[in-house]
Amino acid sequence: KWDTEEYRQKIKNTKSTVREIVLEAGRNCYGTMYKLFTEAGYKVILISIGDHELGGNAWAPGTSKVKSLSKYRKSFLEGFNTEPETGRFLFRKAIGSAPSRPMNTLFQQTSYAHQHRNVLFITLDAFLRKTGPFQDREHGLGGEGLITCSIEGEHLNWFENVLIEARKDETIKHIIVQAHLPIVQPVRKMSCSGQFMDNGEESALWKVMVKYDVDVYLAGEVHTNTATKDSESNLLQVVSRGNSFSNFLKIDVTDNVLNITSYNEIGLKAKNNHNYEEYGNLFLNKAALC
Repeated sequence: KWDTEEYRQKIKNTKSTVREIVLEAGRNCYGTMYKLFTEAGYKVILISIGDHELGGNAWAPGTSKVKSLSKYRKSFLEGFNTEPETGRFLFRKAIGSAPSRPMNTLFQQTSYAHQHRNVLFITLDAFLRKTGPFQDREHGLGGEGLITCSIEGEHLNWFENVLIEARKDETIKHIIVQAHLPIVQPVRKMSCSGQFMDNGEESALWKVMVKYDVDVYLAGEVHTNTATKDSESNLLQVVSRGNSFSNFLKIDVTDNVLNITSYNEIGLKAKNNHNYEEYGNLFLNKAALC
């Protein structure tokens, strides 16, 4: 809530504009997070932007939050997606003939594809700004003001082209797509807004993932865990949480297997126990599906 008067009073800054405060707060937050992860040995960090990184839903017209959206995004991409010294975008390598990101769109610095060894990861920014408040009660779409959750237009075309090129590449054994919002419903929810992707399983995004045999779609948002298999394909949606590092997923990978294990924090304190136990396991053996 960096755009609020409450935050301004908290940091005792009466001189900067709201947009300047948002940008500086994001730089401090994400720069510190990036430093913590890299110092712990994680040199490649792939993060999908969520609603909290955009001020938190909803997005009412004319609010300081909406007026600061470009600064919310800018601080996020500076923190995680660009080289600190040069400002160059980190994930530049094309996937075949497809560019690594959807150029000339709002999402060209927050959606991208990156191959790590035998896995292609595609990270999506699903927060689409409309020209006005958007809600379709009949079909359950929108309802969060000026922003809805959808991958469409040139953004979707880029995504499909990446998948087309990935399926030509024999070094890519698995495809994992991640965005903040669940697509398949229902999912477990806890202390959250329960926002989800417009049109669910009928969305063009989901249908494209099914068409090109994406293995796993990772999502968050709902602060708890649910794994769901598509009813007509082998595509899996895995929704997980990471609040205060109370839960995390580990994925062990071979050419034929994605072994996904969930861990829960245990201990007497509400958080920061730094002790975990296995909570659940999902073993995808693709050789057995052939």
